[in-house]
Amino acid sequence: MTRPELLSVGELVWDCYPEGSFLGGAPFNVAVQLARHGHPAALLTAVGQDRLGARALAFLERERISGARVHPHLPTGTVAVALDAAGAPTFTIQGSAAWTDLAGAEPVAGSAGSLRPAVVVFGALAMHAAGNRALLSNLLDAWGVGGRGAPALVCDLNLRPGWADPAVLRWCLERCRCLKVNQEEALALAQLEGQPPDTVIPWLIHHYLLEGVCLTLGAGGLSWQGADGSSLALPAWGEEQGAPPVVDTLGAGDAVTAALAVGLAHGESPEQFLERARRWAALTCAVMGAIPTVGAT
Repeated sequence: MTRPELLSVGELVWDCYPEGSFLGGAPFNVAVQLARHGHPAALLTAVGQDRLGARALAFLERERISGARVHPHLPTGTVAVALDAAGAPTFTIQGSAAWTDLAGAEPVAGSAGSLRPAVVVFGALAMHAAGNRALLSNLLDAWGVGGRGAPALVCDLNLRPGWADPAVLRWCLERCRCLKVNQEEALALAQLEGQPPDTVIPWLIHHYLLEGVCLTLGAGGLSWQGADGSSLALPAWGEEQGAPPVVDTLGAGDAVTAALAVGLAHGESPEQFLERARRWAALTCAVMGAIPTVGAT
């Protein structure tokens, strides 16, 4: 297996819809995005010793994604998804699951702890567990984060109701190099920090010493603001540029995160990684579910 240069850390869950269950979780989606676009990736996550866990591990093996662990006591994570009359979903996240205790699980598909990736992607959801924060901190210390050649850190905040502890959010912001948020998350951070919404992104960059912030705007495209004063906005990749029709938007934000991680790994300009991001997001929106088809470019 090719040595992964990109490591995604956090939850792997089964999203349980009325019509069936599907693998998900933002870190999982990012890792699969990377693998299917030809970028060696690892996923530091955990599943249980159960049927859902075995199915998840088999999928990761087929995708050539290393780094997963098996927890001896906790079950594979699930998320109950309920749809209202208009089809809008609400999510109920299982609180006691294998991904909430990464340190208590045993590696089975390659040890992510032995890697020195170019980029590490993480989110706030899994970092709500103190043990996960300690594990990630220990890994970052071992890799010499902040020093020459250390991994770049990308935080995809990925806020969920009931999983937005201010102390955890600030822990994530203090450790990342680049931040990816959507409009709702940017507004939540403005409220958290007591800042005006229209200036919160430059404030975050200055206050938390970020290299930059990628803001996704749904059908409005995406933007980048950098610590060097750079600013760039691109519209969504549309049909006039060859984009396929939209089927659903699930996972588009995770595609953007994956594209940003590749850009950091290879020292690309914002123009380069934002162009990739909007293309990958469009390809994801062209299929049902959160990940593109195999061989997508």
